Amino acid sequence: MRGIATAGIGAVVLPAVAIMGAPVHGAIWQAVVAVFVTAAITAAALRVAAAWYLRPIGIAVAGVSCWLLAQVSYPVGAWLIAPALGLAIASSTDVRGARRSPASLGLVAGAALLIVAARWAAGRDAAMASGALIVAVSGAAALVAGRAPAGTGRGGRLLAVGGPIVALVTAAYIGATTPSVTWFGSLIHHGPRGGDEVALTFDDGPNPPYSLQISAILDRYGVKGTFFTVGKALVARPDISKSLMDDGHLLGNHSYNHDAFRWLDPRYPELGETQAAFKRTLGVCPALYRPPHGSHTPFMANVVADHGMKMVTWDVSAADWATSDGALVAKRVLDRVKPGSIILLHDGIDGNIGADRTVILRALPLILDGLRARGLKPVRLDKLLGTSAYLTSC
Repeated sequence: MRGIATAGIGAVVLPAVAIMGAPVHGAIWQAVVAVFVTAAITAAALRVAAAWYLRPIGIAVAGVSCWLLAQVSYPVGAWLIAPALGLAIASSTDVRGARRSPASLGLVAGAALLIVAARWAAGRDAAMASGALIVAVSGAAALVAGRAPAGTGRGGRLLAVGGPIVALVTAAYIGATTPSVTWFGSLIHHGPRGGDEVALTFDDGPNPPYSLQISAILDRYGVKGTFFTVGKALVARPDISKSLMDDGHLLGNHSYNHDAFRWLDPRYPELGETQAAFKRTLGVCPALYRPPHGSHTPFMANVVADHGMKMVTWDVSAADWATSDGALVAKRVLDRVKPGSIILLHDGIDGNIGADRTVILRALPLILDGLRARGLKPVRLDKLLGTSAYLTSC
């Protein structure tokens, strides 16, 4: 009954924090995930009491999990780390005496404070509350288990193996899908912090009529942007990309199909296909590449380097693909921007011609006015990074 009560509390509290602290588009499914994660952690805590050999394993997994929580850029990352952290706390806590153990309470409180401190030091606060609460609720699941029998048999062995495996898989996923993480190869996610320049970048086009309308707004402000171009959209409407380039905007490579799976191909032919499309239709070879969704692997990084290109992500995202509220998009950008920021916006969606991007037309003037008020100057990405715009050959 205690386990059911703990799962019930987690099912209410965790989704509430998800809804308050996460982008709206992810709140519903994050809430569903949180319910199941909390139930799973509680079940593990009820069935396995910490054998002596589990404690060092649990402490190590807890340390890795807390470090991962300090790396993630999106609140959803906190939910992905929750299972490993819950297993770690359950395996490193003596649940038979947990309710009477100050050390157990200290483990929970200390882990929560560690996450808060790490995120504050990293300048990221989006997942701070959710990360700390995950630790607290995970620890509560172990503490409430009070009188669980000692589990040194099959359950203990499963936990000893499962905890590290879950932590490693989670670390691999976070490393591959977090746009600011460089474990899997060289990438750039912001420019120099000491100046006053930032870069406005637009993904997933060209997309009529929005790409050229965005260009017109930038022109009114005397600003040049960077458009990361999807190969299939370029082939469908090369005239739009040519107009952008002729107007002085920078074009970059953003894969050929912009799907959810081809980034896992070790050969990553998407990069070369898009470069060939650029050469064939516009006569240029972009020097900068942005991976779709920020997802990258060591193999992809090698392919990018072999082409003599640089992989660039971002440090400011407004989740503009998930809302029609231009004022909200502008507020998210202006709340997070700092000198050297690379700002992610979208003139298209997944390279699909005709996607409605009215929200950017509403948000962009507000963003440009806000940047000017903050003394920040938008420039092309090649200028911000001090790198080449195009290669001499593909």
